[in-house]
Amino acid sequence: MKLNETSMKQLFLAASIIGLLACSPQQEAQATANSSANASAAFNTSYLQQMGFTIESAKESSIPGVYEVITDQGLVYVADDGKKLIGGRIYDITGSEPLNLSENAIRAMRQRDVAAVADETIAYKAADEDYVVTVFTDPTCGYCRQLHNTIESYLSKGITIQYLAWPRSGLQGTAYQQLKTVWCSADQKAALDAAKNDKRLPAASCDDPVAAHFALGNKFGVRGTPAMVLPSGELIPGLVDANRLLGMLKQG
Repeated sequence: MKLNETSMKQLFLAASIIGLLACSPQQEAQATANSSANASAAFNTSYLQQMGFTIESAKESSIPGVYEVITDQGLVYVADDGKKLIGGRIYDITGSEPLNLSENAIRAMRQRDVAAVADETIAYKAADEDYVVTVFTDPTCGYCRQLHNTIESYLSKGITIQYLAWPRSGLQGTAYQQLKTVWCSADQKAALDAAKNDKRLPAASCDDPVAAHFALGNKFGVRGTPAMVLPSGELIPGLVDANRLLGMLKQG
């Protein structure tokens, strides 16, 4: 069919309008970033700060009018006016089973924070490393000792174990003092080995990270030791033997 001049002009105009409405990937990414920045800027954090929270990030959640906020005490949800705090997790119940939508944000938080303190860990490296598992430990904990005394079974399966300090009794008492000494020792591994076998530790002091590790564990949801953080950011409470742990790691 032959188009007349009027039809050609109409087609050209339509194509021009479509071109104006279509965003490039760069434009879409910029629009998303601007939207997130505007959302965070509009969110009132003053009430959370009054409660003692340190705000790390805030963005709109999957529920209209509710923000997902990462704080120094973990993930919380807050109404968009900043005046109402919501405890718990958000689940999508449209599928055959409830889906925990909060877990992705929590795991990403743990992954980021573990990476930030990797240089502060006491690491027992596998010769042929496939996985790195971060373990919050207390030298007075029986299950922590059991894990440590069988650490070769983890290393032989390609699992590096890197420790962070988490004294179960808090920032006081024997475990706290032992962990401070361990992290300040010239040979941290030897000191940790000794502490987990009731051997006397030589005196050592420094600007240690034990209190910061303890706060990090609390933020992650640690309630006892050992507590394992997998590469996926999943938190596993309690002792898991090497064979079972390897199976969990392979599943992702």
